[in-house]
Amino acid sequence: MTGEKAADFDAGELAAALDSLGDGFAVFDDKDQLIIHNRRFLEMFPFLEQLGDLHGFTFFALASVPSGEWARMSQPEDYVAERIRRHMSADGEPFEVPLEGGGWAQVRECRTDNGGIVCSWSDISHLKAAESKLLEAIDGIGECFVLLGPDGRLLLANACMRQLFARAGITIMLGQSLPELFAQAQLNGLFAEQVDTTFISECLDQLSQSSDERVEIPLRDGSWFLAGHRRMDNGCTVGIWTDVTAQKRRESELIAVREQLRQQSEALADFARLVALQARSDLLTGLPNRFALEERLDQLLRDGEPRNVWIGMIDIDHFKGVNDAVGHTAADELLRDVAHFLRAQLRGDDMLARFGGDEFAIVLTNIDERDALRIARRLNTAVHNNPFHIAGRAFSLGLSIGLVRATGSGPQTVSSLIAAADTACYVAKESGRDRVQLYDLGDPKVNNTQQRLSWAERIQMGLELGRFHLHLQAIVDHEHRVLGYEALIRLVDEEGAYCQPSQFLPAAQRLGLMGRIDAWVCRHAIGYAMRLISRGVHQYVSMNVGAHSLADTGFQRNLMDLLDMHPGVETALRLEVTETEGVEDIGEIVGFLHELRQRGIHVYLDDFGNGYNSFEALKRLPVDGIKIDWTVTRDLLSDPIDKALMKAAISIARSLQLELVAEGVEDQTQLTKLQELGATIYQGFLFHRPTDAETVLA
Repeated sequence: MTGEKAADFDAGELAAALDSLGDGFAVFDDKDQLIIHNRRFLEMFPFLEQLGDLHGFTFFALASVPSGEWARMSQPEDYVAERIRRHMSADGEPFEVPLEGGGWAQVRECRTDNGGIVCSWSDISHLKAAESKLLEAIDGIGECFVLLGPDGRLLLANACMRQLFARAGITIMLGQSLPELFAQAQLNGLFAEQVDTTFISECLDQLSQSSDERVEIPLRDGSWFLAGHRRMDNGCTVGIWTDVTAQKRRESELIAVREQLRQQSEALADFARLVALQARSDLLTGLPNRFALEERLDQLLRDGEPRNVWIGMIDIDHFKGVNDAVGHTAADELLRDVAHFLRAQLRGDDMLARFGGDEFAIVLTNIDERDALRIARRLNTAVHNNPFHIAGRAFSLGLSIGLVRATGSGPQTVSSLIAAADTACYVAKESGRDRVQLYDLGDPKVNNTQQRLSWAERIQMGLELGRFHLHLQAIVDHEHRVLGYEALIRLVDEEGAYCQPSQFLPAAQRLGLMGRIDAWVCRHAIGYAMRLISRGVHQYVSMNVGAHSLADTGFQRNLMDLLDMHPGVETALRLEVTETEGVEDIGEIVGFLHELRQRGIHVYLDDFGNGYNSFEALKRLPVDGIKIDWTVTRDLLSDPIDKALMKAAISIARSLQLELVAEGVEDQTQLTKLQELGATIYQGFLFHRPTDAETVLA
């Protein structure tokens, strides 16, 4: 390979690696001009796309582009000035910025030795939402609540606490120390006359030194407050101040009240810990989640001595086959069993986290390479030798594990460590699965994997080489008669294995390839519908088309041309509108849907109940029916909200004379409940598993 080609190849490899990151990433040179960024950067700041190629723009120019996030600022100019100041300082300290869509990102900016600046943006919207809910809950507490940091300074005070000090005209300022707040309160006359400097000093000592001590604080207006502070494991202190004025008038009841307050204090501390735990826990398995994993790695790296720290990515081999065999619910149960089993095999100090899907991650500390390999291989052997029993079947599983060391000449950022471990895991899978692979660029297999095709290239090759296939799944009535089939797309990979839509469609949506995929689905679905007509079978093929494609005039013309080329196909063809949440103005597709219905094609709103705009889409789109999302059916028996949603959907469908199809029916109990609620048309594993279209029509 010539030097020029190698450089081009390395640039492509770097771009693909950066585009695989979950965080936004950009690098500015010593003149503060943008020299590289990844796709996630543009997804987080879409208003920059109007500038075209961003390379060469200064940070000042980019930060000055008007955007939706300005609307959230009372003084946009001050916000831009402060943002530029933080950028130029590039001190590596994290800070938060608002995103255009209403979310939040955590920013880190570090200056390089050559004067450039490396920037990363991590989406923390879900954490900010959880924080908002916690603050609302704490503000609703009847007692005064205060949270102190490890340094004793105020991090949070609820509405009750703020109102208490407002009696003396004091505004609580975050960052104040408790002694400063008490001194101001005494000066302003909040406390009773008998409260002097000595009392305040003793009060502060008692609150800071003992988690079981409660201090009675008299106020000048005759009120009494009982203050109790408890230090948590993370070094913070939770304080609960309860108005005990009435109790002071009933001294005989005070002992019982104190016990009650102690329990309340512990419950609130537990609540605070629970909220913090949930933000860092995987809801399915109870393990730490990806955020907790990255937080742990970041802490190890910031400590400055991450000696003998290893990160491992674990993928369950052939889990897709298990999922297809037993359904989503049983597969989730299997994931929980595997998670608990893996946790039991590790040392107490080792970390096991669920990374997503069927992927887990481990963090091992204070061990060398030999011990890290021994632990990883022990995990694989233990899982392999332990059959997992789910849904009346036994499954023998294997693991593909990729290991990378956090020290030495390897990568030293959280994202690059995870990417390296993931690359090693991919090599393990490609090498036959059921094995452990070290990340070593000197290993040809690892080096070759770094050069793998991106999803964009794989999808392009799938379209060009005919690697896409349609599977059909039957839709049946209350007597289990087949009314028609939903066409479900699959991609065959280089090894001949089927890739599920969840693996490649998100990438296709991000890369703008859904239009080509939807066009391919329409061509083949129309062909299968014509075959049904030729056989004289009164059944139909229902094809999924995204709202983005339906809003595209070029796609509309091509679909109409296809229908004109196949006269009469409308009787055996139905269209399911998907991805309505991604369209800014859903009204853009109303006219085209009217045209399709006038030709005799029945139109359905797909994924009803999954997302926030299902009812809005139903109000605005002209449809003949709705398809209830499989997640609603799955949780029908356990979640009262999903049960209520199903009842409402059935009632609305009846009122509007719409056909309703309940997707995801996997067992008889679900079917019985659906029948009780009035649903009459179903789709799911209970009746038919998706099968290659050629096999079905043969």
